[in-house]
Amino acid sequence: MYLRFTRFLLPLVLTILIFEFGAQSINAGMARMPDAIRVLAAFGLAWGLVTALSSPLAQLRYAGLVLVEDKRDFWRVLYYVGAMALLMVAVQWLLGATFLSRYLLEGLHGIDLQTSDRVRVMMIWLLPMPILRGMTQLSTGVLTRGKRTGSVSIATALSVAAGLVTVVILLQIDAIRTRPIWLPILVLYAATLTEFITIVCYLYRFFGKGLPDELDRPPITFAAFFRFTWPLALMNFMQESSRPLINLFVVRGAHGAEAMAALTVAYTLGQWTYRWLNELRALVPPFYAELRSYRPFLLYGYWCGFVAFTICLLLFWTPLRTVLLVQVIGLTPALAELSRVPLQIYTVFPIVVVHRAHFHSIAFMERDTLPMAVGAPMRTGAILVALLTLPLVGVQGAALGVAALLAGFTSETATLWWLILGKKQLRVWRTRPAV
Repeated sequence: MYLRFTRFLLPLVLTILIFEFGAQSINAGMARMPDAIRVLAAFGLAWGLVTALSSPLAQLRYAGLVLVEDKRDFWRVLYYVGAMALLMVAVQWLLGATFLSRYLLEGLHGIDLQTSDRVRVMMIWLLPMPILRGMTQLSTGVLTRGKRTGSVSIATALSVAAGLVTVVILLQIDAIRTRPIWLPILVLYAATLTEFITIVCYLYRFFGKGLPDELDRPPITFAAFFRFTWPLALMNFMQESSRPLINLFVVRGAHGAEAMAALTVAYTLGQWTYRWLNELRALVPPFYAELRSYRPFLLYGYWCGFVAFTICLLLFWTPLRTVLLVQVIGLTPALAELSRVPLQIYTVFPIVVVHRAHFHSIAFMERDTLPMAVGAPMRTGAILVALLTLPLVGVQGAALGVAALLAGFTSETATLWWLILGKKQLRVWRTRPAV
């Protein structure tokens, strides 16, 4: 049983690991550019805003996994995705190309004019990203439903390879070294377009062989799709918005540029160790009909969490940390030291993420995503409380950002447990006859 789980999840896990490795290539490239700290800080702010704005599209993979049963469903959902993506593009343009950008960046974030100009350049040139991300996520979900997870992994591997090649090439170009912010922009496009084209090619093949034209049932309605997706959109929007919120407090603190650069590195490297555990969300729907119990999925998740916890110990609590930060990524010793404590805090994340992914998977199976709409605000509220209170006990800089994120994860997971399993278990205990 666990072997089947592993065969199904391994390509998805490899997808996450490969993606996070590719993200490190962008950091490594920027770290080798002139004015590296400002470039890293600008990229952290800009990409945080872009991903936050397009975050409602990120969970469309699970809509494709659970709701798209035939070609008719796919085309209906695709129209919905297109409308959402265009709305995200419009909002991104407003925040990156109008007077709102100066209020957001120089006023609210308090960054200098040179850094804010770089952030605006990124936001404007990355306007097509919501459309590409939305269509890629939906297609990935359909392929996962058909247990074509290997295709998803191949697409990600090719995208990372394209990004790595682009980094190597751009580092040799003098024009890029003169305007280093163009390096992450061009690398992101190379990787994103490669993944998008590959996924679409695999989906075209799956259309012909694995997805029926039209099942003998009423087609999915936009109302049903909206009921399933709006909690996911709200959850992901608030999750992604937590990063700009954290950035706001960190960049306005003491030595804001250095702290923001360290936090950008810690985000990417720390998430690499546990983010693959989120793929446990996709485990229950394809296999529950055979097992009729959630317990095997949770036990399997504990084994996965133990692996992630061990990786964190090896990478962040041993001399390997210095090798990664200084020799591989290319940080200065001072910036590497600023990243040390934030990375060590990430060791706790796998314990929380395993449970959160399990509760999400149950919600997907039951097609009841409403608890996620409650858990997300609880996460944001806990992050805000942590950002306001932790400095009172001396937690500052990048460590403040990661500690606040952990507080948010924990609050969200506890809320999901209560809404999905806790209340049901309490009712069972209350109705159990006395012995």
